[in-house]
Amino acid sequence: MTRIIQLKEYSDKELIAKHKLGQSGLSELYARYKHLVYGSCLKYFKNKTDADDAVSEIFVLLDKKLKIHEVESFKSWLYTVTRNYCIEVLRKKSRKRDKINNAELMYSESIFHPDEVEDEQMVKKLKLCIASLTEKQKMTIDLFYFKKESYKDIALQMNLSWNMVRSLMQNGRRNLKNCLESKNGEQ
Repeated sequence: MTRIIQLKEYSDKELIAKHKLGQSGLSELYARYKHLVYGSCLKYFKNKTDADDAVSEIFVLLDKKLKIHEVESFKSWLYTVTRNYCIEVLRKKSRKRDKINNAELMYSESIFHPDEVEDEQMVKKLKLCIASLTEKQKMTIDLFYFKKESYKDIALQMNLSWNMVRSLMQNGRRNLKNCLESKNGEQ
């Protein structure tokens, strides 16, 4: 009688080889190592939902990676893939959070409107900072905030693309923010 070999009896290397041939093997690797991947993800994300999501994403990633990489020690390689995945997700979240915080500050009009700033010192600082901008940045800031022109109208008036106007506004706001912060530190 022929004995059927169960997936559990295969080594990690044999399962990887089966997976590369398009046969099932990843499911057994998942069963063997999901708890280790989950534990590592939980250390990075500090909550169960994100860790669960990461485990699923990592094994989807493994499906592709195992087909192109030669893996000698699956367990240590899996740990490295898991760590790299978690770090990248955390970096992306951090970048996104920074962008949101900066966007909120950059689009906060009160910082850039002398009419709405009650502190006379702040008005002086703002005027000095506006004067320090490049000519194009000054012009876009002036047209947008003081003359209430739209990006489209500014683009037409200055003979620039809409994206260039957006870039000038974004850079001008950032330069104003940095200038105001440095002027506040000089007090």
